[in-house]
Amino acid sequence: MQTRLADFIRDTPQGKEAEAILRKCVHCGFCTATCPTYQVLGDDLDSPRGRIYLMKRMLEGAPVTEKTRLHLDRCLTCRACETTCPSGVRYGRLVDIGRELVEARTRRAPWDRMRRALLGFALPRSNFFSAALGLGRAARPLLPSALQKEVGQTGETAGAWPLPRHARKMLALAGCVQPALAPSINAAAARLLDRAGISLLEVPGAGCCGGIRFTLRNCMTQGEEISGLTIMGGGSEYRPCAPAGAVRAANSTRPVVRKNNVIEHSLHLAIKTRTGWRVTVIGGGQLFKPATAPGLSG
Repeated sequence: MQTRLADFIRDTPQGKEAEAILRKCVHCGFCTATCPTYQVLGDDLDSPRGRIYLMKRMLEGAPVTEKTRLHLDRCLTCRACETTCPSGVRYGRLVDIGRELVEARTRRAPWDRMRRALLGFALPRSNFFSAALGLGRAARPLLPSALQKEVGQTGETAGAWPLPRHARKMLALAGCVQPALAPSINAAAARLLDRAGISLLEVPGAGCCGGIRFTLRNCMTQGEEISGLTIMGGGSEYRPCAPAGAVRAANSTRPVVRKNNVIEHSLHLAIKTRTGWRVTVIGGGQLFKPATAPGLSG
């Protein structure tokens, strides 16, 4: 795709990265087959192809409107489109750049800003969210029908979690919302992996990965560290895993495991703001494990 970036971003690191990504896109439309928002809404501007077009125009200096912001907001950042793209377009990274630019060049309504601030505060705090969810379930008959469906009648149980007994191990992040809303996901993954000869271990006290705040654009900036770094520093020494090591993570944990973008800056920041941490940047396909976690020492 031919691009002519505007002067304000052309020679910046983000501009160069965005241009390289844009030039890979051939607008073939394969991505629409796996995009959930396009499948539901049927609007090409709510597909990766359409959003890439909007971001291209924005990076070339076209006015940034609320309509542009709306279509980028609707993206789930599931990155399913990347699995069907024959050109290897890094859409997830491009939409991160686009959203940051949109937030800088548009202003949201007061109610929208307040709502996003509330979500950014409440959802990453698992205890707060669990209490709010319990209150919502208790008052379920009084809630609007749409919310009644979302909160459910009762909480589900996690189910059995096999003891760590295999040489091959994976780490699981409990996250902030999942333990209260869907605790069975990690437990089911643990049982499945146990049958495959892999032990799944949940990182103790991992906290929020930073995904929610990153998506809402009110965190993950220079000078702030993501709460997800607790899994990389909480008093534990990290070292490379065996080749079979991996992390089972939901889409919201994307900032924790992404390479060469947010995580590198955040890790350097963590070293500066907390003493005693020996932290290594994730790179080269390696993941890291805490030597002091149960079942992973040695």
